[in-house]
Amino acid sequence: MPTINANRVGSAIGAGSSTFSTARQSNADTVTDNPTSSDANAIQHFFSSGRGGGTHKLRRVFIHFDTSSVSATPQDAVINITGNSGTTADIIVVKSNAMSADGSTALAASEFFSSIDYSAPLSSEVTSWSTGSNSISLNATALSLIGSADNLTVVLVEHDSDFQNTANTSGTVAAGIDFSTTITLGYTAAASGYGHKVSGVAAASIGKVNTVATASIGKVNTVD
Repeated sequence: MPTINANRVGSAIGAGSSTFSTARQSNADTVTDNPTSSDANAIQHFFSSGRGGGTHKLRRVFIHFDTSSVSATPQDAVINITGNSGTTADIIVVKSNAMSADGSTALAASEFFSSIDYSAPLSSEVTSWSTGSNSISLNATALSLIGSADNLTVVLVEHDSDFQNTANTSGTVAAGIDFSTTITLGYTAAASGYGHKVSGVAAASIGKVNTVATASIGKVNTVD
């Protein structure tokens, strides 16, 4: 499976507020360009009860991949991330245009909410986060972007509160990331070669025709 290393990563900590919508939509308080240390709370919905209705705070991770080397929609793709001690949050991958959408600039505090397209999830909800290796499968929307665009910029957000825009007050949840390891995009390249039946046998079941690999066959008996 070919892999593409993350070109740029931005870690962001939102502003705390007693109002969930304010915490969700405000600019970030702190942003870190290409973090290199472990962070147990990299993706988080923090909630602490108290006077005034308590305090909400969100944390998100933005990632850019240079996908210019991929010329066709891949068959599948995963984002590979090494976790850290935080494992209580469900997360989801969402489309973003942060970091100039091409990774050429560091994450800006103003991009914490404004750059996210919550209507364009690029994965299903991830309900189990590991302190070790995590592989997040990407959906058809993401695969199309990988095959058609030179850049894939995503954001990892906490699912149950942040993505669903719901003020969960049951406590703090977080998913940790070891930023000292490289985040990668792994994919299976688009199928190539002769894609039709031969003597009634489906192309998917054919590896070779007369000892020639199907990937090297454009025609059989002059037929495409």
